[in-house]
Amino acid sequence: MEIPGSEQKNLNTKASSALKEAKKLLKDHSSKVDSAAAGRVELMIRETQRALEDSDYEELGGRVNDLKEAVDKHLLKFKKSKIRQNIESLLMAVLLALFIRAFIFQPFKIPSGSMIPTLLIGDHLLVNKFIYGVKIPFTDTLIIPPLSDIKRGDVVVFIYPNPERDPSKKNQHYIKRVVGLPGDSIDIKGRNLVINGVEVPLSYEGDYTLMPGQDDIKDRYSENLFGNLHTVIYNKDKERTQKGTKIPVSKIPEGSIFLIGDNRDNSRDSRWWGFAPLSNVVGKAFIIHLSINSNHNSFYDIIRWGRIGSIVQ
Repeated sequence: MEIPGSEQKNLNTKASSALKEAKKLLKDHSSKVDSAAAGRVELMIRETQRALEDSDYEELGGRVNDLKEAVDKHLLKFKKSKIRQNIESLLMAVLLALFIRAFIFQPFKIPSGSMIPTLLIGDHLLVNKFIYGVKIPFTDTLIIPPLSDIKRGDVVVFIYPNPERDPSKKNQHYIKRVVGLPGDSIDIKGRNLVINGVEVPLSYEGDYTLMPGQDDIKDRYSENLFGNLHTVIYNKDKERTQKGTKIPVSKIPEGSIFLIGDNRDNSRDSRWWGFAPLSNVVGKAFIIHLSINSNHNSFYDIIRWGRIGSIVQ
């Protein structure tokens, strides 16, 4: 009697699965299985393999059943239950997610407007944790050397550096742009940063509206921070941006950086709370994978589709 094509395919799948399972169980537990039992299972493996290779479907169904019976009789105690397999798969997925978060990428949500226009409230981004080197968690010990040093212009996520000044911010994550490296001097002249005596160029680009339909309009500039081009905004009709309490800085200490938000007149940053230790840096902002607009006008505006996939510059 001719076996229908669909049933032949089903038998092939069952036979391949049964053979794979039996061979693996024998290989993994050969030292624990007595020779007679192992011989019986090996015989069923050979017979099933032969029927499969010969495409003898009338015999293959019986051989698959015989193989499964031999496995259940002699190797059942070594088989994992479906529940155990599912639990192990779940644990592996959790461990993989924890590994990725600890050493490769960490998600971060933008909670405030201090980095507008580069980053908007509701942006969800991935932080590259390995670019500056991978450390053993909760230590400063590097296990993978850095791919790149921190540069002026990098947008980085870091742990708030002065919890003794404000205990409520202990272990909170912040995101700002690096403008000063160890050894740099920092000052502000009008709206321009002055780093090591060099005035950082600003090119006026026009108005920037924080939210359509509102009167909160800013001045938009392109800033060239030693070759790193990005956009910053300032409050209108205000010729000088704030120096805070920490500028001018004669020299940034070794092992520290100076950070400022791109929304220059609406950012609490190193101008107020000082230097951030390099050891506090979590990683470099990499890519926006989701952007939620909490001030949407309609259901279709909830997600800012145009920002998804944007590389943080």
